[in-house]
Amino acid sequence: MIYWAYETVRRSTRPMAWLLDHGQQLARDERNPWRDTPAMRALATAWELPARALKDYGKPRYDIWEELGDLDVVVDQHCVHSLPFADLLNFNLDDSTTKPKVLIAAALSGHHATLLQDTIRGFTRDFDTYITDWKDARQVPVEEGDFGFDDYVEYLIKFMEVLGPGTHMVATCQAAPPAMVAAAVLAERNPELVPASLTLMGGPIDTRISPNALNKITGKVPLKLFEKLNIHKVPPGYPGAGRRVYPGFYQLAGFITLNPKPHLKQYAHFPRNSVKGDDAALQKFRDFYDEYFAVLDMAESFYVETLRKVFFEHHIPTGQMEFRGKPVDFASITNLRLLTVEGANDNFCPPGQTEAAQTVFSGIPEAQRRNYVQEGVGHYGVFSGSHFQNEIYPVIRDWIYAAAEAEPETLIPIVQ
Repeated sequence: MIYWAYETVRRSTRPMAWLLDHGQQLARDERNPWRDTPAMRALATAWELPARALKDYGKPRYDIWEELGDLDVVVDQHCVHSLPFADLLNFNLDDSTTKPKVLIAAALSGHHATLLQDTIRGFTRDFDTYITDWKDARQVPVEEGDFGFDDYVEYLIKFMEVLGPGTHMVATCQAAPPAMVAAAVLAERNPELVPASLTLMGGPIDTRISPNALNKITGKVPLKLFEKLNIHKVPPGYPGAGRRVYPGFYQLAGFITLNPKPHLKQYAHFPRNSVKGDDAALQKFRDFYDEYFAVLDMAESFYVETLRKVFFEHHIPTGQMEFRGKPVDFASITNLRLLTVEGANDNFCPPGQTEAAQTVFSGIPEAQRRNYVQEGVGHYGVFSGSHFQNEIYPVIRDWIYAAAEAEPETLIPIVQ
């Protein structure tokens, strides 16, 4: 009933949202002779803030570009393979060179894969880049069946089969656990398709290490209560009507609750920057929150099984992980180059949780493994921003090229 009530309120406020949005657009229009007066800027602010609170945040477009000399070149995208719950997208800067293939396994944790646009932008400079573009569960008809943790793993395996031997895998955030399982399953099922290298970025491998607020809650609140409170049916009006999901707006509320201070600070600065007429700061604010507030629903099975296996019962570090009912043997992998990347200030996945994968893959020689901790970045700084582009990405790039036994092009630093 909560999802239905949410939809009722959302639809009933569309006229007000339209009026507020058009009001702030008129106040800021260049043809408005009073647009630069403090009074008009204050009025625009008073309209824009509630307009953004009521706004529908749809899935953003991929806008990937690279700097080539004095030109900004748009990197084209195309769908290589499509499955009911995800598309395999390719981004390749056509410069007549053959590059190693990299599959970016995007997290399915509430946000669209477009949140990784800066990540993609980094990789397209040096690699033939692919990403798992997960679909909003409310947009997938019930007839397409269920989608659980093992299905996520199966999708990664299928995409690796499509891309072929020699493909490198980079898993971000909650994609890290299923990426590890996919690599181990491929080692048994089809060894030639084991990733040439596996990079895990800010992923919850062992959440018992330096537990955050969410990790501590899982030790006190039963999983059944999460299911009872957080699972709802998609209301009519969507292709997936009737599907049981964990709504995206629930996950967004959870993200903000875990670390509210930065968001409160940004919203406190918005009126000041608006009245001052700092258009660059305003646009940066809009771009970030247009992306951050664009969320998707997750299928019930994936949400519940991820909670149980990763956050409640810690299947990977305790040796309990199974795939399709069979135990997963991580120790059997011996020919994989493993890189784990962590942010020193990561509140969502504190340092040590991702590094735990180094112990799990116990069969990998020391020379083929490395943990890298980036100082001065939080969770999203692991995947985007100037620290990622100029410090983290070069480490990943060189690690992959070492695995591919090739020489990377010279990296041009990006200042953001």
